[in-house]
Amino acid sequence: MRKKLCVFALLLIGGSLLFAGAGQEAAPEGLGGTITLYTSVPQPIADKIQVDFQTKFPEITLEVFRSGTSAVTAKIATEKEAGAIQADLVWVAEPSTYEDFKDQDLLLKFTPTEAKNLPKEMKDPEGYYYAGRLINMIIGYNTSVATPPKKWTDLLEPAYGGKLGFPSPLRSGAAEAAVKTLADEYDWKYFEDFKANGGVQIANNSTVRDMLATGELTVGVLLDYMVRGAKAKGSPMDYVWPEDGAVFIPSPIAVFNASGNPEAAKVFVDYVISQEGQKTMVELGDFIPVRTDVEPPAATPSLGKIKKLPTDWKAVQEMRQDTKDHWTALFGEE
Repeated sequence: MRKKLCVFALLLIGGSLLFAGAGQEAAPEGLGGTITLYTSVPQPIADKIQVDFQTKFPEITLEVFRSGTSAVTAKIATEKEAGAIQADLVWVAEPSTYEDFKDQDLLLKFTPTEAKNLPKEMKDPEGYYYAGRLINMIIGYNTSVATPPKKWTDLLEPAYGGKLGFPSPLRSGAAEAAVKTLADEYDWKYFEDFKANGGVQIANNSTVRDMLATGELTVGVLLDYMVRGAKAKGSPMDYVWPEDGAVFIPSPIAVFNASGNPEAAKVFVDYVISQEGQKTMVELGDFIPVRTDVEPPAATPSLGKIKKLPTDWKAVQEMRQDTKDHWTALFGEE
């Protein structure tokens, strides 16, 4: 009888412990606290990602500083000079910036759990950064254009002259990558002819989008997701995937090695590149996912079917000043 009572008591105690722990999952060691992200992801999308992440991981407070790539990198450089980078993570437009960060020994080398699901071109072979989104520089146009251009060299034709714009590589990392890629493919004469055809420098990608919407530009170079978003809201614009290839830009995310909360920062990276995170990126930002097991936005090619021009990211990094000098000699300071 005493033995039965003991067993019963143990069952009661065990049941009480189970009940007390119901719905409460112990956080893994190091998970919690605050992390800060510096990013060039557009503000409305950054805001939505922040809410989505904190809903999923309420133990972690995500703070976000958002600006253009050049402003973000300038902020990082200033903080580095002052002796302490205040961010845990960085997420800007393109890989060459991360090659700069690697050369300065600013990044934490690690392998996210989800990295195995990324194609080779979506991750740094040395393990310092991983693509969180894919952006592509393409040709956009106002739907008043009778015959849209089909390839990059079409922008040199008189039919598209006069109201033709290209975002400034002095302010946009994606534009800088596009300028270097096109100059490598067609030589700098391409941009000399672009200017001769009435092509002008525009402040940034979003301004190109807005000017296409109003008809101030009839054709312009900009990021694919911006056109998809504007078109979905009724703007009179569309875009083409150039027959000679888009400028294909994995937009990486990385953790600073001086992060005060690296374990929580790693959780954010894993969240962004996970299947769930990439579905969120498609839904929130109309981005093409960086994984092949997530469906892209409607009427958009899947990852493996995008024709792209070759981009040498190390050359983009090493020739950055040369690119900007060539551009400024042609178009002036923005």
